[in-house]
Amino acid sequence: MKKILLLLTVILLTGCQYFQDGKQKSKFTNFSNKNTIEFRKNTIMLTKGYEKTSPDQFKFRLDSLTDSPKFKKIALEELKKIEDKNVDFQLFVDEKNVENYVFIYACDFYQLDEHRAATVVEALSRQLKDEANVQEVRYKRIHGRFFFTPTSKIVKLKYLKGYKMEKKYQAEYIVASKTGGIGLLISNLENVDFENSIKRLAVK
Repeated sequence: MKKILLLLTVILLTGCQYFQDGKQKSKFTNFSNKNTIEFRKNTIMLTKGYEKTSPDQFKFRLDSLTDSPKFKKIALEELKKIEDKNVDFQLFVDEKNVENYVFIYACDFYQLDEHRAATVVEALSRQLKDEANVQEVRYKRIHGRFFFTPTSKIVKLKYLKGYKMEKKYQAEYIVASKTGGIGLLISNLENVDFENSIKRLAVK
């Protein structure tokens, strides 16, 4: 059991790798529609006000967060973590508040069942708790879930990060479907995790 947990933790720590023609590639993929994620033949509708942005634009907007340096630093670390995975990804940000954002990125596909999903959630929760200790913020797990849609199997971990009087709600999803695997990181001040949107995920 410990070996299985360690293996899953390594998978989560190294990120979901996407290989093409024998080479590892990384690029920021483009799509023009506001608040609509179109990624690897998956479509997810976000709420009104979200728009696709580039990493440079995201960094530029984060520079305006003078009253929240801790979570500004965490957001930049999360962007770097996604970029370091060397996978295709997209980034959506709330037009009114840059602290509300969504990363979606490519993952290797692997089979999920109830037992394995619970192991993945536990491993991810431990990883995030260790990460929070390094970031010097509080970590509180809210819930972990495993659910099905007509086209996908989905693992979800929702948690809270806090620093002094500030707090952020975050959710991570791993989605396995016929088109492969995708991961999502959702960070929000208003406890919005887009679970209903992901349950209505459309696969081409």
